[in-house]
Amino acid sequence: MAKIIGFSGSTVKSGVLEKAMEQVLKSTGHEWELVRLNDINMKYCTGCVGCGTTNRCVLKDDINEILDKILEADAILLGGVARFGKLNALTKVFIERLFPFVHRYMLTKGKIAATVAGGFFHQEVVKDELSSILQTLGMEDVGSITIDGNASCFKCGYGETCNYSAFRAKYGQDAKITDDVFYVFDKDEKAVEKATLLGKKIAEAINQKAKNLK
Repeated sequence: MAKIIGFSGSTVKSGVLEKAMEQVLKSTGHEWELVRLNDINMKYCTGCVGCGTTNRCVLKDDINEILDKILEADAILLGGVARFGKLNALTKVFIERLFPFVHRYMLTKGKIAATVAGGFFHQEVVKDELSSILQTLGMEDVGSITIDGNASCFKCGYGETCNYSAFRAKYGQDAKITDDVFYVFDKDEKAVEKATLLGKKIAEAINQKAKNLK
């Protein structure tokens, strides 16, 4: 059985992004694992280029183990969310730490990959950023989906009154934060269907690649 590994760039455990990614992963019908980037020991890339000779990072953290997981996997799923109109910082830090792959051999060339982009706003921007990263790494991009999310304004205590509230910007100046405005992935049938179809596309790509190798 093939193995798919997902990387969630959300800082919210069991939040919308992770629910969507889990749906994609389990829909592949293969063995899968979801890594929460917020839980691993991951430093910033220092640009030392110490990885240029060995394709391994010289920093002492969890990244070399993650690099091995990616190389061993039959496919990867990368998920990130929008912050300040762009891909969030946690996901960007992770992407920069994939630099050891690109030296001389492009070790990720042809690796099957897909993405999930979430956020309260700007999901399409994140989708484009993630797809661009897959292209840079030489991966086979088999698809992506965008999903909605919840604003921090929902829980800060000032979402209904703050003049800069993302909640008010989306729902109106007089809107009230009630249970029905919270986005729940499992209740969004269209989003669940999109995630399921993406999982099946990943499985199809894996099966086709296996046939081509015979």
